[in-house]
Amino acid sequence: MKKLFVVICFLMIYGNPLFAQKEGDIIINEIGNSGKKSLYNGGEYVELLVLKEGGIKLAGWYLTDMTSPTSTPKETEGVIKFSEGPKSVFNKIIPKGTYVLVCLGEQNDKYGSSEMEEDLKTDDGNNKIVVFAYHSPDNIDTVGGKIVLTGKDNLALLSAWDKKKAIDIVTWGGSSKWEGCAVTELTPEAVDNGYIAYFKPVNGNFADNTSPANWVSTSKAADATPGAVNKDVDDSSIQKK
Repeated sequence: MKKLFVVICFLMIYGNPLFAQKEGDIIINEIGNSGKKSLYNGGEYVELLVLKEGGIKLAGWYLTDMTSPTSTPKETEGVIKFSEGPKSVFNKIIPKGTYVLVCLGEQNDKYGSSEMEEDLKTDDGNNKIVVFAYHSPDNIDTVGGKIVLTGKDNLALLSAWDKKKAIDIVTWGGSSKWEGCAVTELTPEAVDNGYIAYFKPVNGNFADNTSPANWVSTSKAADATPGAVNKDVDDSSIQKK
């Protein structure tokens, strides 16, 4: 009977589709890398897009620009954790089609061409969550160092602090030793300081963002859409009917 109880508990936790995450359940959808005034010089940000049927919980997940779990955090390279605390929005099920905007800069920065306000509602129909990585302690744990995007860098979304638990990885000239998913290898020019890169899916295939040919690079803040559907993209297939 004890063994049966253990098996049932295991299935309830790890057999639950909310916990059995895989590549394509959520993707890195847009990256803003601040630079010179003549280019994009707003706040740096990373936008995630939830694609999993039934939604997803991100509590306990990590976002990092460190090369591996053994890298040393520093002033320009770090890691944040989506908080598991009782007030964290990431303890809730985030619906499919939600844009999760992680602002890496200050609260008064412009992200794209507009200032942003924290948005933690998952049921208001606007399909977005906005958090400030370094100004939202209830929702984000600053584990070490600081994510500061450079001209040659990488970003990894991890379901646990484990080398093999990467769910999505984007690099642009930087190296990554994380494992668990295919790597989107953009050119350094595509996400250089002062540039924004966003994913433009082919034939509505949002789950596969690995081809560099399906990413658009721009230095124009007006082309950025942090917290919303990307420019010239139809996301009706992933939104709630």
